[in-house]
Order: sequence, then structure tokens, then C-alpha cells
Amino acid sequence: MRYAEFAPTPVLAALVERFWLLEGVSTGSADAIIPDGRVELIFHYGGPFWRQRADGVRERQPAALLVGQMVEPVVLAPDGPAGVAAIRLRPAAARTLLGFSLQDVSGEFVDLEAVFPSVRRVRECLAEASGDDERIGVLEDWLTGMACPAPRAQVVAVVRVILESGGRVPIESLAVWSGASLRHIERQFREDVGLTPKTFSRIVRLQSALRRVRQGSPLTDVALACGFYDQAHMTRDFREIAAMSPGAWQTHAGDLAPLFVEGPVQSSPRGFAPRTPLPALSRAASSARFRLR
Repeated sequence: MRYAEFAPTPVLAALVERFWLLEGVSTGSADAIIPDGRVELIFHYGGPFWRQRADGVRERQPAALLVGQMVEPVVLAPDGPAGVAAIRLRPAAARTLLGFSLQDVSGEFVDLEAVFPSVRRVRECLAEASGDDERIGVLEDWLTGMACPAPRAQVVAVVRVILESGGRVPIESLAVWSGASLRHIERQFREDVGLTPKTFSRIVRLQSALRRVRQGSPLTDVALACGFYDQAHMTRDFREIAAMSPGAWQTHAGDLAPLFVEGPVQSSPRGFAPRTPLPALSRAASSARFRLR
């Protein structure tokens, strides 16, 4: 499977953290994708993916979907040649695009056409595109011009502190540092990011450990470097968030999970004009915003 990440153009940098593409033929075996603290918009222009629920039932994923904040692994299996283009939104900015509380979609996989009716045409353009540059251009064109309000500065700042610390900043210090109560920060964070600051920090710290373990670093060194109390603490977080031990992850042979832990970032194309004009980006028509049920 070929996986590549692309940085957004400056005009989208406040909203988009990365674009990514996945293409190729998988073995068809299921693999568990580990939470990474991000909300994503995913477009399938190749074969569909199947998602295996905890009860063992397999569900075909929508052709385009909104993936809310994950708090446990999701087991996926491609079906035929894969073709996926995705938008990884910045943690504090996703709500400004979607227009509703991220709490409403935490742990959910939502048909993206229910949120953005123009998605079907976007998928058609992705399928017609001749390569990476054109596909990233389709996504950028779809997003450019969307009048998203600025994310809340306090949430942006708290996210930045957590990311820069690798998830090691004490949660209590966030209230002191920001000048707001911890309850106030947690309420805004759940609405804008979809998680509590504590859960987001745990996922950020685990992602750092995943990369180091995958590179072959000794587990005791990884635990110390990533801010765990000890190796047992790290193992506990691995089992609760990644559903596997650090040792199992070090030798994990799945097709999908290792790709999303650390991928090559390339420059986003400039000046691409889609071959077919895309419809204006619009939310589902409803003054009451999007409703899951």
C-alpha cells in the first residue's frame, strides 16, 4: 500500500493539518487503526472499506465519511484496490468547519453527505483525477473560500501546549497557565476537540510512544522519554488505547496501522485548477445544524 501525506497551502493551514492519500491492493486482512487525536474527512474513490464492530459484525463504510475523535482502535479491511483521499483537520479548528459540537460525533463514523451535500461531486472529481497533485487540488479547491470562523484562541493555545509537551503537561497546570477554570477549559475542549484535555493528552503521548517503539527503541527508554511513570504505565495505556502491548506493536505486521503513525510529508501542489468546477462548499441545510439522529 502506498501512503503519502501533504502539507496544506498557507490559506488552509489554520484549518487543515495534513492531506493524505492511500492507494494500492491490500491483503484484505483486517487491521486496527489507533486513535491519533484528530477528526478526519475521508473520501473513497477506489474499493470500499469494511469496518468490523466489537460484536464481530462487518459493516461497509460510507463512500465518504466524517470520522469523529476515536478513543479506541477501529478495525478496518479494504475490499479490492484502495483509493482514499482524506483531510486531517487541526484539533481545535474542526468545529469551525463542521458547525456543531465535536462531542456529538466522538467515536462516530458519519456519512459525510449528510453534512456536506457537495461530497458526491468531490468523490467524482477525485476518481477522475490523474495523480496526487490533482487529487490534493480537488480537496483544496473544495475547502478554499469556506468562511470558517476563527477557532477559540484559548482552545488553540491549550492544544498547542499539549502537543508541544508531547502530552506530558499536567492537566491542572492548564488552568493556571490559561487563566480559566479547569471546568471551563474542559467544556470548551470537549465541544471544539471532541475529547477532554486529559484524554487528548494520553493519545498524544501514546502516539509519541508508538513512533519510538516502532523505531526499535528499548521499551524502558520509550516510557521514560514519553513521560510515563514507568514501563507498566506505558503498557497500560497501550492496552487501553491501542488494544495491544508495546511488544506486540513493535512486531505488528498489519497493512494499515503502521502507515498512519508516521508518514512522509510532501509539499501541497500550488495553482491547481480542477478540470470540472466543484460546487460551493455548503453545510446540510438546517438552522438547527447537523443532527446525528
